[in-house]
Amino acid sequence: MNVSEMTVRRWTNDGTLKCYRVGGRHARRFEQEDLLAYLKGNTAQDIPLGVQGYEVPDGSHVTHLSLTPQESFDVALSFVIEGLEKQETVCVVSPNAESKRLIATLKQRKYDADDLKKAGRLHLNQGTDTPLEQAKYVTTVAGASKNRFRIFGDMTWTRAKGWRMNDLHELEKMVGMSQTKGVLILCQYKLDRFSGEEAMMALENHSHHLYRGVLKENPFKQKERW
Repeated sequence: MNVSEMTVRRWTNDGTLKCYRVGGRHARRFEQEDLLAYLKGNTAQDIPLGVQGYEVPDGSHVTHLSLTPQESFDVALSFVIEGLEKQETVCVVSPNAESKRLIATLKQRKYDADDLKKAGRLHLNQGTDTPLEQAKYVTTVAGASKNRFRIFGDMTWTRAKGWRMNDLHELEKMVGMSQTKGVLILCQYKLDRFSGEEAMMALENHSHHLYRGVLKENPFKQKERW
């Protein structure tokens, strides 16, 4: 079916794909006819995140809770490269030093960042002063994209802008509520820079979270927003 095991579990959990539970561990089993019928009636596929082969539903708003600087950079780079390889429009919102490191690595990987920027396929942004301005920026860049759009946010840029947790919460709420198909967002919270309360806020406002290399649908998300 060309999707991850996690995706199949989600389809069965929400009842869109019929399965049978067998044995003491309630393992999933399928009839071939049910699988063929599902494929015939559902042509939409999940979107590759670009990290460890994970896929997420189109329009997902994902948070990455990172533990080390190297992990943070590796996830950011993989996410961006996946978008470039898929001919998507990619936007990076990050402190200037982190953006420069990312661009330098892309050039080492034979991606011409200057040409990508001129073509409107790569956008760099250091963040704005208010949540509303930032939400408007994201909406404008996404709306101007002629193909799929993905955005990576290294949320430490909000520190330079003097944002408080209420500002973060307001931005994440606005972005999450406006999610549409054709857009994929990954917000990265470095746990050595953000408090536990801020990390929990991030969990509550994203559809999925990536932590210690494992991607999960978010059990803390507030369902009325989705």
